[in-house]
Amino acid sequence: MSPYRTTTGLTSHAPQNESDLLPWWARLAPLALVVLALAVDLPTPGAFSGDVFLILSSMIAACVYALRAVVRVAVLNSLAGLVLLFGGHLSSDGRHAVVDYVAMVVLAWASVPLCRLRLSLRRRLQGAERVAESAQRAVLPPVRAWWGKTWIAVRYEAASAAASVGGDLYAAEHTPYGVRLLIGDVRGKGLNAIPGVAALVGSFHEAAHHTPTLPELARHLDEAVSRHTRETASVSGGSDVDGEHFITAAIAQIPDDGTEVRLISRGHCPAFLVSEDALRVWEPEHAGLPLGLGELDTGPWQDESRPFGPGHLLLLCTDGLLEARDAEGRFYAPGKDLWQSWRDGPPAVVERLARAVHTHTDGVLADDLALVAVTRAEHAPSGAGAAP
Repeated sequence: MSPYRTTTGLTSHAPQNESDLLPWWARLAPLALVVLALAVDLPTPGAFSGDVFLILSSMIAACVYALRAVVRVAVLNSLAGLVLLFGGHLSSDGRHAVVDYVAMVVLAWASVPLCRLRLSLRRRLQGAERVAESAQRAVLPPVRAWWGKTWIAVRYEAASAAASVGGDLYAAEHTPYGVRLLIGDVRGKGLNAIPGVAALVGSFHEAAHHTPTLPELARHLDEAVSRHTRETASVSGGSDVDGEHFITAAIAQIPDDGTEVRLISRGHCPAFLVSEDALRVWEPEHAGLPLGLGELDTGPWQDESRPFGPGHLLLLCTDGLLEARDAEGRFYAPGKDLWQSWRDGPPAVVERLARAVHTHTDGVLADDLALVAVTRAEHAPSGAGAAP
């Protein structure tokens, strides 16, 4: 496996082809209406007209077909109208029949400019969605899969179907102190939480390299969140900055040549440690207040350590995993899926857990979901310690 491979963790919300979004019957509806018009009109008395079905066929085609197909449907409806006209309408009520036919043809061909307008708006929407997704991915840049012997995989699922990034966050940096990992959850979710995500992730990428200990790093990030909150309140004209904006977070550190992992939690949900003998829930004893509320925290800012040798796996997550509920309100328990997949490596773990959450919730996420899985290999891939 190449050490230069990266993992974005973000699920794509790129625009799909319209044909993939439509049920099969919607794609067949325009042609079915033409057949229905002929089948109903020809055997019935001349007073009844099937032109309305032909008009409806063209309008539906304008909504679901590409431009060339819409033109073909307009031609088909024009010819079908001629069949109906000479099949009985002309002999029963000639003048009105001709007027009805001309009106039907005009409306049938009006579907062509309507289709052009739809496709133009669709292209503009696709462009805007691609720009937005690129900007969102810049907030959470790709994470390198290998740093020395450390193997990392991330996965992100935004609760909002319109966004790739919501209120959860992750980041990883290779520093003089080892690999440092960040996972967090901004108060709130969706697009409104993205500025807080960007502020914390940007501060982490800068401070992780020159802050010796995790408590010092956590204090630095706390100050960054508080500063961002004050600046946001100042720009918006608000004055309420205490207790309204905060970010729960956990920061882990895995030394390059050590046999332990260190963790500090600021109001964040527990982590999981897996080894050959057990799966353990790691809930630090000194979990403090979330980032942004540090001024209110009079307790110690302490990190903790656990053994972390080759083959061990650490999972960091957000409450989108632990608080996912099914239709009956039961919480998802990740233990079984984590235990069955951890030997396959971090990518298999995050993929298995993400699929399991979707299955448990019937695909409806009530909260954003972020997963970071990391393990230590026996040997580093060639070049894994060098910059890509």
